Amino acid sequence: FSFISVILNSSSIWLIGTMLGNIMNAETRIITEPSNVNEYLNFLIQTLIGYGTPIEQLKTLCYILTAVFILKNLLFYISKNIISYVQNKVITKIRIKLFKHVSSLSLSFFNNNKTAELNSIMISDIGNMRIAFSQSLQKIIVEPASIVSFIILLLIINTKFTLIVLTIIPLCGFVSYKIGQSIRRKASRSSHKIASIMNTIKETLNNIKIVKIFNNQTFQNKKFKKENLEHFELSFRQSKLSNLLTPINETIGLLVGIVLIWFGGLSVLETQSMSSEDFIKFILLLFAMMQPIRKLANINALFQNGLASSERVFKIFDNSQKIYNSESPIKIKNFESNIAFENVFFKYDKSDRDILKDINVKINNGDNIAIVGTSGAGKSTFSELIPRLYDVTNGEIKIDSINIKDYDLENLRNLIGVVSQTPILFNDSIKNNILLGNLNATDKEINEAIKSSNLEDLVMKLPNGLETKVGENGVKLSGGEKQRLSIARAIIKNPQILILDEATASLDSESEKKVHKAIDNIITNRTVIIIAHRLSTIINSDKILVMENGSIIETGNHKDLISLNKKYKQLHDLQFSRN
Repeated sequence: FSFISVILNSSSIWLIGTMLGNIMNAETRIITEPSNVNEYLNFLIQTLIGYGTPIEQLKTLCYILTAVFILKNLLFYISKNIISYVQNKVITKIRIKLFKHVSSLSLSFFNNNKTAELNSIMISDIGNMRIAFSQSLQKIIVEPASIVSFIILLLIINTKFTLIVLTIIPLCGFVSYKIGQSIRRKASRSSHKIASIMNTIKETLNNIKIVKIFNNQTFQNKKFKKENLEHFELSFRQSKLSNLLTPINETIGLLVGIVLIWFGGLSVLETQSMSSEDFIKFILLLFAMMQPIRKLANINALFQNGLASSERVFKIFDNSQKIYNSESPIKIKNFESNIAFENVFFKYDKSDRDILKDINVKINNGDNIAIVGTSGAGKSTFSELIPRLYDVTNGEIKIDSINIKDYDLENLRNLIGVVSQTPILFNDSIKNNILLGNLNATDKEINEAIKSSNLEDLVMKLPNGLETKVGENGVKLSGGEKQRLSIARAIIKNPQILILDEATASLDSESEKKVHKAIDNIITNRTVIIIAHRLSTIINSDKILVMENGSIIETGNHKDLISLNKKYKQLHDLQFSRN
């Protein structure tokens, strides 16, 4: 449709040239035997408009021209809609695919990248790609085709003058290329600055309580203003370069046009080597060709913006920090025997320091295991390796004597439930936050989870009950309520392996009692791994692992470890002496 539209557009200009020629030259030469392409085209038009009086020919030309313009614009409209559908579909698929890809990456990726920057890439950069795509794709098809069709017609009319015209294209192309390179660099820096602005917004709003308490508003306002002014400078420079393209290219085109008008005019008036009708057509086609050349130059500026954004998008796609399924994953539905860490080492990407060193431990089915140690000892990392949030650097973790890398990842994680120190809640209803543990749970199962997690009083006193929105990060709930909601989510999942990562560390005594009561309801008949800060909560554990600097330095029950009189005894005495 675009190509047919281009042909009709070129034809319409030729028809207008013929019309003007007929008006200006009453004695039009009748062609009976065309000797070249130019005369053959004129012969076709002459045949179309007939051999009547000039007024009759003019009337016929007007009818033909009207039909050509209507058909041309109809085809243009259809082609634009098709391209619009394609570009919106492609950009939508890219955004969906990028989100899916990002969500599949390991936690190492998120440790090394800011959330705000990822938001900027998914929204701003893909938005820039969409604009570049929508503005440029059809023009990249249509405008070069228009230029080629105009050049062909110009060559038919006068080869010598057309060769002069062809100097415009490389000159305009060179200018566009040089300016486009600079635009692309500035567009890339602008994208990074947008990410920085979004990060400032996110950090300020997420930590607004601290900002207000410490009277930090002025500092944050100045920081935000500075970043926005820097972005303004980059954007304005980018705009100045883009705005420079049209006047430069039009000036080049005008100079070439004036030269051709002068020499063409001499050819008509003095040497009479060109007819007035051909001269009119040549000038009309020449200035008509300047429009697609100008559009292509502007497209390049827009395209460079899109390229700068696409580099950031596809850099994420190229990231392969994924937790992969094996080629023939084993389906695991039940945990039967034990979890075994065998010579396990782990360090984060781009780090030379081992977080875990030569871990060897066996956790039997039904055991209640506690992990204690100072901050940074590797306790949380130990627990994060079991559901494969990270993969070990060296060694193996086995469940029922099979390396967890050989299990189907989704099946493996279905076995495991986690209640973390900082409850992670979505800005959704209480019911939907609970259902994250099991999307297929019945109302009866939800009510049982609420009862077991000691949440009944909270739900009853809320005006909308289970449908009450908890706010961003559960801001409308207290710490204890958020934690019990996390426990309800774990209960409804009904995991065979439960990890409690300092689940009561940040709670007051009253909240802690309620949470402990909820925990007691969930740990029965399960394999439980408790990461504990308060030793009073793990005294009855079957086995306690004491960690320091990434290694297990002591193993045993409470009584055994006290009698060893080493690190665990020191931690115990330190805590209980405070009490």
